[in-house]
Amino acid sequence: MARRRPKPDRRVSLTRTQRRLRAEIEEIASIANMDHWNILNYEEERRTPQLELMKDQLVRGEIIVTYTFIDELLSDIIVNKYFRGPDKQFTYKRLWRTKKFQAFSHHVLDGMYLLGKMRLVHDLRAIPKEHRDTIDRLNALRNALAHSFFPQQRHQYRQHKKVVYRDLEIFTVQGFTRFQEDRQRIVDYLLKRAFGI
Repeated sequence: MARRRPKPDRRVSLTRTQRRLRAEIEEIASIANMDHWNILNYEEERRTPQLELMKDQLVRGEIIVTYTFIDELLSDIIVNKYFRGPDKQFTYKRLWRTKKFQAFSHHVLDGMYLLGKMRLVHDLRAIPKEHRDTIDRLNALRNALAHSFFPQQRHQYRQHKKVVYRDLEIFTVQGFTRFQEDRQRIVDYLLKRAFGI
């Protein structure tokens, strides 16, 4: 079931920083034509296509951010294996100051794709099949959405004529909810593996 937005507590007010950030988000959303709260200000014939574009951008954005976050977590696991020693003072800030790590990061990690990182992490210590399958699905979905304006026309989706994720259309509440559930499971697993949390 989809999560509902909590009702604001009228007794709590935002800080100055929070108000500034909210105003910036609203302004950026308006510049990007993602201001669904202003839909009545759009020409009547543009409203439906504009709302469809907004939904498309929200879903694509979350999928690409999820892909990037999982890629980062896999990188953290790799770095921990090859660079973390018995030193309790280990920090990424310190590590970035070393030429050895900078070279590794820029020439090895930056050159590896998500699935390559997953295979390396799996070789270091097995990743359960369900999580490998989730990463595979995420990779395929991200590639379709990041590299095609009309991903439903790609080979893997032509039978359905829509972008499906585990048998549900990704641009629906049900499909997106299923994606988010999988996302949370894989992120929880990788966070525990990378940082013990």
